[in-house]
Amino acid sequence: MLTVVGAVLANLYLDPMRASAVPALLRVNAVVRRIVFVLALSVLFTIPANVRASEPMLKTLSAHMVKVAADGSGIEVDFRHPATGKVHRMAFVADGQTGLSGISKLTELRAGQVVNIDYVEDARGRLCIRRIARVKLSGPPPGLESFRGL
Repeated sequence: MLTVVGAVLANLYLDPMRASAVPALLRVNAVVRRIVFVLALSVLFTIPANVRASEPMLKTLSAHMVKVAADGSGIEVDFRHPATGKVHRMAFVADGQTGLSGISKLTELRAGQVVNIDYVEDARGRLCIRRIARVKLSGPPPGLESFRGL
């Protein structure tokens, strides 16, 4: 098929009597380029996002602390799903990439406290903490406890 098309195209270029066919050929060439471009875009967008992404997706939630592992390597929290209201018990682990915000170690956290957790799921299905911070539910911001106004 390709050789037939090539022979026809060569005949159009070599035959001086068919000079009117050259603009038509250029229009066909532009159409072919557009088709190739659209096909390339469709291939790009049909590749799943998780295949293209090299890093796992970072997720965030706020939950109530249940307990901290004795060695401080992980925590369990209760997360109330905002749409269903159902409470899910979730276990998180701390690894070398865990960042602590406002606390020096996980064992400072107590049951009942609210925490914000940024986490990823690793290849083994564990929920790995990337950043955790205790949420202060009431009172003045840190450092302004003794402020009495101007």
